[in-house]
Amino acid sequence: MQDIFLNILRTQAQTVYVISSGNSVSKEAMTVSSVASLSANPPRMLVCINKSAAMHDFLKTTESFCLNLLSKEQEHVADICSNSEKINERFSNDPWLRKEDTPYLENAQSNLFCSLKEIMEDTTHSIFIGEIQDLIHNESLKPLIYQEGKYV
Repeated sequence: MQDIFLNILRTQAQTVYVISSGNSVSKEAMTVSSVASLSANPPRMLVCINKSAAMHDFLKTTESFCLNLLSKEQEHVADICSNSEKINERFSNDPWLRKEDTPYLENAQSNLFCSLKEIMEDTTHSIFIGEIQDLIHNESLKPLIYQEGKYV
């Protein structure tokens, strides 16, 4: 059943996000696939992160994060941020800026700046709920879409 379930999930076309967070000493970024809007009033997003990912424990120590909705030209960012062997390259190849301590991609299609409101633990993942505090959106850029194991 798990194989069929994963195959069903692969058929869904998804926009590609990189979650980023930081503090005065360190920063982290990771490609995430389980991102959804939770409510419009207040504006909240949820993101599911595997407990084995470095981002998981790091995010628990911060107060904010950014969901960077990648543009169609940012496949390389998604690839770097999803490869644990390239963790040291994540902030070296693209224009990252900071809003307070939170790093964000300057040329993403959208940046959703969230304050961390709640963490819900589940089996292999935790659900991080963030309330949107600020937004940047570039309507002229098209979002990066992922489906069936490739960018479309």
